[in-house]
Amino acid sequence: MKIKTILSFTLYGLAALTFSSCTKHANPLDYTQKQLIFGSGGGFANQVNEYRLLENKRLYFRKNNDSTFTSLGRQKAKIVKGLFKESDVLFQETMTFNEPGNMYYFVRLQKDNQIQSVVWGRPNTEAPEKAKDLHKHLMNLVPLN
Repeated sequence: MKIKTILSFTLYGLAALTFSSCTKHANPLDYTQKQLIFGSGGGFANQVNEYRLLENKRLYFRKNNDSTFTSLGRQKAKIVKGLFKESDVLFQETMTFNEPGNMYYFVRLQKDNQIQSVVWGRPNTEAPEKAKDLHKHLMNLVPLN
């Protein structure tokens, strides 16, 4: 009877370990797959709000280049796939666009240890329409809290 109890606890322990490792979240700074980095910054305080959508469907947030990220949850696979396709189209057409203003917006695609970037906000400078559309679609993922 004692061996049966020990065996049961061992099996439950292994099952708990297996399932807990499935819910482990990746740190965006260590993540090696594709990620979309987007947000806005500037103003008097030069505050930056950065979001990162990972290819594994996780969304993260950090403020002012903090070392820690806040998880904003898992996104729907179909939406994430569509956003990465949209970013591929943007960055095939626009390799780099860097026209920040006092207040600025950005979309970056990080893949294969390379970053492609579009930054805009300078008055009287027209940003690529696809960048503005992608930014808008990405911001729709962010909770309103």
